[in-house]
Amino acid sequence: MISRRVFLSAPAALQAAGFRPPVGLALYSLRYLAAKDLPGTLALAGQLGFKELEAGDTYGRSPAQFAALLNKNGLRATSIGASYKELGNNFAAVADRGHALGARYVMCATIPHSAKHLQAKDVPPAADNLNKWGEQLLKSGVHLCYHTHGTEFDPSPDGTQFDTLAKLTNPKFANFEMDIFWIVYGRQDPVAMLRRYPGRFPLMHVKDMSKRTVLGGSPADVEEDESVPLGVGVVDVKAALLAAQQSGVKHYYLEEEARDAIPQIRQSLHWLTTIR
Repeated sequence: MISRRVFLSAPAALQAAGFRPPVGLALYSLRYLAAKDLPGTLALAGQLGFKELEAGDTYGRSPAQFAALLNKNGLRATSIGASYKELGNNFAAVADRGHALGARYVMCATIPHSAKHLQAKDVPPAADNLNKWGEQLLKSGVHLCYHTHGTEFDPSPDGTQFDTLAKLTNPKFANFEMDIFWIVYGRQDPVAMLRRYPGRFPLMHVKDMSKRTVLGGSPADVEEDESVPLGVGVVDVKAALLAAQQSGVKHYYLEEEARDAIPQIRQSLHWLTTIR
């Protein structure tokens, strides 16, 4: 557990290293536009300069149709989202969608939990399923990652429930997507977690948090506009990015959850140029 002050200054050694990897877009950022006009939304993503997307909903298109729209706009879906329920009930559809879109990663967005936060009894069965699904996906060259949502950090004998989940998941089959917003929301330090688990976070959601956000609840307690442009909130995004490129993160996705995301995306992209 740490205070907000920890997130306000990046170590000088990390600042000197510079940040070089390209940043993709979590298409969820443009979910309202995509629901009305998917072709126009994907065209906009390309115009904004993105080459990689993390996709999820295909907005009524078949995977093949969605892939054609990506190709038309010079985009690649390097990761796709799938719910825990879908992985359990319709695994073949997830695998087929990933294959059709050429994704290298499937991101599982949540783990069922019996309270607002992940409980000790929730973790072992979830780890078993993530290992099982990850092993099956890997047969076709696709890697499974669980997306953190800030509910994984109640105490456990291993430290936190996340530490137990990391211990019980086989890194060959199941790893993690670090959402730095939700890591901070869970009163954790993204840099410390990256250093503690090198290689376990191949994916990252890059986003900042409003100074008015109350930490420690659940995602349902957070409003969309508490996702703010990079560099103006309480998350030390620079420190997280610079640590990430040293600890095995392979794909970065800008995610803006605000309803009117385009101005924030533009502002965040400009901010990212200051740390390259």
